[in-house]
Amino acid sequence: MNTRTIATRREILTHGLGLVGLGATLPDFLLRSALASKKADGEAPIVVALLLTGGPDGLSLAPPYRNDDYYRNRKVLGIPASDVLKLNDEVGLHPKLPFLKRLYDEGSFAAVLGTSYPNFNLSHFTGREIWEAAKAGVAAGRPGATGWLGRWVDHACADAEPTRNVAVGPGTLPLLLTGLSHPGLGFVSPDSFRYHGDRSEQGLKAYAKLNESPRETAADDLQFITRTAVDANSASARLGELAERYETPVTYPDTQFGSSVRTIAGFINGGLDARAYYAAQGIAVFGGYDTHADQAKRLPVLLTELNDTLAAFHEDLTRCGNATRVLTFTYSEFGRRATENFSGGTDHGQAQPMFVMGGGVKSGVYGVQPSLTDLDERGNLRLTVDFRAVYATILEKYLKAPSEPILGGRYPVLDFIG
Repeated sequence: MNTRTIATRREILTHGLGLVGLGATLPDFLLRSALASKKADGEAPIVVALLLTGGPDGLSLAPPYRNDDYYRNRKVLGIPASDVLKLNDEVGLHPKLPFLKRLYDEGSFAAVLGTSYPNFNLSHFTGREIWEAAKAGVAAGRPGATGWLGRWVDHACADAEPTRNVAVGPGTLPLLLTGLSHPGLGFVSPDSFRYHGDRSEQGLKAYAKLNESPRETAADDLQFITRTAVDANSASARLGELAERYETPVTYPDTQFGSSVRTIAGFINGGLDARAYYAAQGIAVFGGYDTHADQAKRLPVLLTELNDTLAAFHEDLTRCGNATRVLTFTYSEFGRRATENFSGGTDHGQAQPMFVMGGGVKSGVYGVQPSLTDLDERGNLRLTVDFRAVYATILEKYLKAPSEPILGGRYPVLDFIG
């Protein structure tokens, strides 16, 4: 047993008490951070990562509506050219994404086409790990496994308390946000901030009594950790209340994803000092974007939820003056194949578009639309942009951070950020 003294709250969180998504609690310093007035970094840039779970069909999200080969491959699922929301003379958006078209017209939405990586993997779990780690040799569960945004938080917030990377919504804390000194905080909903132990009157009184005891009595590791847990129990109820009572005139979709993004808006507008956030769409929906069948019915529902959630998020941030300091991007574990299948759906594929919007983004269609005739041996669209080039651009041009040490290699910097 390791009897080394755990001297600071940072160390305690690094050793596991910071993962609050599984019914644990939050320490007082996070509450102080949330309730404090804005500090010197109150205008610091924030990144919000949105996982589109299951692998969305990129040819439906950003249809090449002028390409006859698109309609030859998509006799049933092809989006009629008259319905496509045109971005340029070749590519547009699905008709259920009018808010993104509005952002494009206003100058702050970019579609990066054909993103993937060499020797791609079509496993949901492994594919997601690769997109979130963004560095060779890193996998969840291995010692020291980290994600690219977690490594950036380690770099940018080295001397800060480990509250800078926050995941909201169902599922475990993603590899994406995991750093070495900032392991990340994750929770399902405001309710998950609450203590899940003895909820009897006697039990609550016992915890309240412990909470009144002086910190000086914590002499050894066990006492100190116990004291910290009690602090967390006390603070968690108050921070949970802060999240639950976030008031906004903006209406979000009444879904798990809508609730998660609303909570993120509440933390940003409330002054929480987190710099990187994560939420996932489709976790609470069977299959998410994994539309092997019945895509014509399922995909519009998902895209309507995505569109309306992003529209509400933008409105919410704008009313509090935070829209220009928040960059939001989408990603998924893989795309889908060029040809529709016989079940009214599409199967796992390679290249997919990434959407980037918000602070610093220059509207445009970036990258190259993958060929619909030069497919690989399995019928997959070939990559035209390494997805890490998108991350490198966000790091270098938006976050003003060196991308090479964070991504473990040098990737082209694109032009979608001014």
